[in-house]
Amino acid sequence: MRRFIRNNIIILAFFNSASVFNYLFQVVVGRSISTIDYGIFNSLFAMVSIFSAPVSILHIVFSRFIVNLSLSGMGKVKTLLVKSFKIMLVFSGVILLSGIVAIPLIKDFFHIEEATPILLLLATICFSLLFPIPFAILEGLHRFTRLGIGSGCSPLTRFLGALLFVTVLGWGVNGALLTASVASAFTLAFGIWSLKDILKSSSESLPDGMFRDMARYSGPVLIATTMTMVLGNIDISLVRHYCTPEEAGLYATAAILGRIALFLPSTLLTVLFPSIAKARELGEKDKYLLWTSLSLTAFLALAVVLLFNLWPEQLISLFLGDKHREAASLLKIISIAMGILSLANVIVSYSLARSNYDFLFPLVAGVILMIILILNYHDTATTIAYIMLLSVSSIFIIIFVQLFFKTINASTATQKRI
Repeated sequence: MRRFIRNNIIILAFFNSASVFNYLFQVVVGRSISTIDYGIFNSLFAMVSIFSAPVSILHIVFSRFIVNLSLSGMGKVKTLLVKSFKIMLVFSGVILLSGIVAIPLIKDFFHIEEATPILLLLATICFSLLFPIPFAILEGLHRFTRLGIGSGCSPLTRFLGALLFVTVLGWGVNGALLTASVASAFTLAFGIWSLKDILKSSSESLPDGMFRDMARYSGPVLIATTMTMVLGNIDISLVRHYCTPEEAGLYATAAILGRIALFLPSTLLTVLFPSIAKARELGEKDKYLLWTSLSLTAFLALAVVLLFNLWPEQLISLFLGDKHREAASLLKIISIAMGILSLANVIVSYSLARSNYDFLFPLVAGVILMIILILNYHDTATTIAYIMLLSVSSIFIIIFVQLFFKTINASTATQKRI
């Protein structure tokens, strides 16, 4: 328990320092370009998270399997690293070529005239597909200090790049996307450097059928991660598509700030998942890990939600300037939705670590419900925000009830055996 809390403190310190630079980056960009351009940038930037969803499962999959690999040395870990990197290079190339071909369609969907922002977006996506691999290895090996330091590379580089490319040089949306691409490349380099001891070791063959087992496990993990990414990002892009440019800009402002209620406590999952996976592998009890993480997440999320609902206009002005104050009403709704989503993420991570997939149906159904409702009711950005809140709340209530009764049934069965 003490080690679990200590690791959470380390990750909270490093990851939330990174979050500070993430928001300083948004502050610099938001203050340096118009509200309309800010909406364009964030609608494009949200696509990075959506397209990188397949790679974001690596830290989950690796944490689940790497315990056994590392017990016999680093040779098998090196083999996993090299093979995974080669596969992702091919995947990145396919994304890049497909994106270039689809540039006219992308320009039409987002209502933008230039191709340069899209090319920069594609470059950012490609680097974002690669750099999670070394950091997934670091997490699976419980090297949380290096993982924490590495987590700050991209936000810090983005912030410094925004000062140069956006504020000083005045390159606008293109400058913001360029600095995102550079930051991803720099983070990739740091991640590879952090694993230099593994790269120096001799490669060893992986256990027979390991990739098959990882692929089977990756299916539900990919579905869960993709659905969560969609819940947390697609609303910005849909508002950009359906609403006026002014509304889209205000919604982007509220969404970027409101997601603090999601991203601040979500750093705890970096410790939660590998800890539960290890406990399960060693046959140890893990319920305390779940309830500790839920309690910490609820505390952090509630604190953020209260701040944004008590002083929305003041906080918007503080971070992004007075020109964005009209986003206050949207910020209240979105922050509540993101706070609830952060709690749902804890249950999802716990369930995945235990190979329990009961949550998948309500999660997928909730995302489908959200998309169907937005496709039919999208007159204003506020309507879309309320639809997202409804969907996220429904998902959390159902999966929490599922978990609660599953825990009770498991305890009852244990008592009967005794």
